[in-house]
Amino acid sequence: MFPTLFSLGLMGGFVSGLLGIGGGIIMVPLLLYVPSALGVGTLTMKTVAGITSVQSFFGALSGAIGHRRYNRISVPLAYAVGGSTAAGSLAGSIASAYLSSETLLMVFAAMAIVAAIMMIIPKHEAGPEPDVEGLVFNKPLAIAVGLFLGVLSGIIGQGGAFLLVPAMLYILRIPTRITIGTTLAVGIASSAAVLLGRLGTDQIPYLMSAVLVAGVLIGAQVGSVMSQRTPRRLLRGVLSVLIAVTAIKIWYELLLA
Repeated sequence: MFPTLFSLGLMGGFVSGLLGIGGGIIMVPLLLYVPSALGVGTLTMKTVAGITSVQSFFGALSGAIGHRRYNRISVPLAYAVGGSTAAGSLAGSIASAYLSSETLLMVFAAMAIVAAIMMIIPKHEAGPEPDVEGLVFNKPLAIAVGLFLGVLSGIIGQGGAFLLVPAMLYILRIPTRITIGTTLAVGIASSAAVLLGRLGTDQIPYLMSAVLVAGVLIGAQVGSVMSQRTPRRLLRGVLSVLIAVTAIKIWYELLLA
């Protein structure tokens, strides 16, 4: 089980740094299906949610450090969205202790469907990436978006970045690379709140989480470097496909259950 967790951590960390998400959008199905497929053990959604709450925090932290080197993080935007997201995440993570594994899985799948639909919407960006210091955005809307997504992300044990990325791209209209970098910074606050809530309700499998995080820290640094060298349209396309495939897979499993 431990070599499997470390390898999955490398994959999740790479995606985190590349696409600006905590990695949970792929880590949840990987943890649910890969260990059992390899015959090394079976993890429940409750256990997976606990592990990925740790993984999302360290994935966001490592990825944000990487993107900070390229000046892709808007601090005012991160504060506006991050504060409300953290508050919502803390409330959601505490409430999750009273929900079943099936309910958690359904919430996760529903969020993935919404994110996949949003990513289908065309977004036209021409020319070089705008200067992060001159970024203008709707602050009240940013706070409202963060609060709503925070509650949902807290329930499933994620920083919610896989839904925050399309929300920032298409609702707040933030440029792609600034969205990726800033979302990772926001993910530090939101996933920390999720982690705090799960620690307080004793939902963290510590040893398995530590092994996974070791892989995440390495993978996120590699992903953040690759993100700067990848075309913006390709970054959005990869994220869109990733979200859609995950949503279809989880709903398929739910309907068969």
